[in-house]
Amino acid sequence: MQQLLFQKKALWIHDYEIHQRSTVERFAVRHFSGVPPLAQHYGILTLTDKELLLEAEDENVGITLSEIKQLYHGFDEYYSSASAKNFGAFWQPIRLNYTGNARLYLIIGYNGIYTANGKFFQLLKELLS
Repeated sequence: MQQLLFQKKALWIHDYEIHQRSTVERFAVRHFSGVPPLAQHYGILTLTDKELLLEAEDENVGITLSEIKQLYHGFDEYYSSASAKNFGAFWQPIRLNYTGNARLYLIIGYNGIYTANGKFFQLLKELLS
């Protein structure tokens, strides 16, 4: 039986979905009040001692912890600080590289200003070490 470690509302987007967005969608519109972070999916993130589950109306993703190849908290060439309100002054995405070349960006517990990304990143980092 799996042990539930963390569960919260989350937004996420795959790297290929970022590439499909226009420049306006990726950058300019993100700086207006009330506009959510750059994301394609909205649902529930669940972390157990064995896997990470993302469940939304339009997508379900299951990643076993052993599939995660790299964990990164911050901006990069795909999800840049220009894609976040206030250029990322209050939060940064979590990037998961897993199985093959799959790349996923997470924004967890976004409340309009802050996220739970720091807390989740530390928890997942401890689990993977």
